[in-house]
Amino acid sequence: MRWRPADFSLRYQVLFPLYAHLPPVLGYGLAAQQATIFRRNKADEAASIRAQMCSALPEASDTQLAGWLDDYYRMVEQEALDTWYLQHQPIQQIVELEGFAAIEAARRQGKRVMLTGGHFGRFWMAGPAMRAQGFTTGTITRDGGATNSHGLHPAEYRYRLFKLQRLQQALGGNFLVEGDELRPLYRALNDHLIALIFDVPYIEAHKGRVTVNFISGTIDLPAGIYRIAKKTKAVIAPFFMRDLGGGRVRAEFSALLDPYDYDETVLMQQLASQLEQRIRESPGHWWLWPALPLLRSNNNDSGDSSLAG
Repeated sequence: MRWRPADFSLRYQVLFPLYAHLPPVLGYGLAAQQATIFRRNKADEAASIRAQMCSALPEASDTQLAGWLDDYYRMVEQEALDTWYLQHQPIQQIVELEGFAAIEAARRQGKRVMLTGGHFGRFWMAGPAMRAQGFTTGTITRDGGATNSHGLHPAEYRYRLFKLQRLQQALGGNFLVEGDELRPLYRALNDHLIALIFDVPYIEAHKGRVTVNFISGTIDLPAGIYRIAKKTKAVIAPFFMRDLGGGRVRAEFSALLDPYDYDETVLMQQLASQLEQRIRESPGHWWLWPALPLLRSNNNDSGDSSLAG
């Protein structure tokens, strides 16, 4: 067998760069078809996701569960391909915005705006579409990717760095690391939309959690989006992605939320309820099924909390 570098990846180094030169409907179609092939190496993960879906949505039939898993792995492949299409295709052919006028109006009034969602669908694609409308977007991440702190496969780690670079170029705003000083965030919010996608809480961050109702139980969520928005006097703009087929998606924005109108538990419950509605509509488009046990409020002390879509 010919020797290959440890960080070689057929998907990342051959297939996706090739697909990205094709019309989107064809490229995304090929990415969807290959999902079945690359999923074969993730049998344990697929079984875990299916178990979580079944636990949360016990009324689901075997046929529904199988379809949702197909949706999940199709999304994984298409989301990876997004990284290459950011450079090769007009973004308007792939993404449309709905409800964005409220954010445009808020910015015209000089308001700071924080975007949020719950790791649903190909959410990064909203940023380039907003850039096409003249609005740059930054984000707050859990780490800057400088080291392979999560022990990813070398090919996966190299892809994550490449993806981060492409996103920074496409979104045009500051990429800040969670836990750093607030002063750069204040400045960034003056110039950009800033996204903070609510995630699995850190195991040790007990004070930053709130418990909310969510899909046949309760979960703990980090309330950072609420606290940061309140400190910076920003409004919160929830958004979720809808898959339109053929690789196209729509970013759908909900009504703006002013943190001064709520306490943190009520606001996070609103976000969780909106996310649950989207999950019930399209269960296969939620990235955090593998992390649901870590979110459950009766299971605060298990596992690593550093999971993201």
